[in-house]
Amino acid sequence: MTRYVLEGEWSGYRSSQRRIVHREVITKQRADRLRNLSSIQYTDGTRLDIYVREAEPRERVSQINGYNSLIRQAERTGESYVRVEELK
Repeated sequence: MTRYVLEGEWSGYRSSQRRIVHREVITKQRADRLRNLSSIQYTDGTRLDIYVREAEPRERVSQINGYNSLIRQAERTGESYVRVEELK
């Protein structure tokens, strides 16, 4: 069975601040829905960039559950680019 990894990378205020702040293993069905979502923009101008990739065989995925709720809300919109203020 193929596993997929959803990663969220915060853009930061400078390029040196970019870092992965969310990571989870997801199903193929959810991966297909999330491939369209590319970015969630915050009101301060920073972004949470969303990436979906296939997990490597025997890869240990260390989960970081930082933004589950936000990503699920953005996923429900069906859009590729979402602003946080639109999710309320």
